[in-house]
Amino acid sequence: MKRTLSFLSVVYLTVLTACNQESTGENIESSAIIVVVENKEYNRTEDKLDQTQEIGDQIGTLKKKTKATTMPEGNNQSNYFTVGSEIYSVKGTEDYIIVKDKDHKSQLMKKVAPKR
Repeated sequence: MKRTLSFLSVVYLTVLTACNQESTGENIESSAIIVVVENKEYNRTEDKLDQTQEIGDQIGTLKKKTKATTMPEGNNQSNYFTVGSEIYSVKGTEDYIIVKDKDHKSQLMKKVAPKR
């Protein structure tokens, strides 16, 4: 009887600890990468640019970084990229932008369709 009670106590504590870590931990990997530019939301995408498309003019610089789990609320804000990252248009389309971080790594971002 004591062994059964001890075993059930260990199982209970293990489950309780696992549930607590899941609900309180900040999991950046599962958060969407978001940038807001000119009142439009852009999300990270795995899309590739067409051969005829190329980086355009610089259209801004990120002014504010929010928490990874917080939706950016204003223009030139991101929940991922650091302040000072450069934002570029993509020639031939308004559906994409490119963000270059301070290490000059580029990330293609796709415009999110407005909710109706």
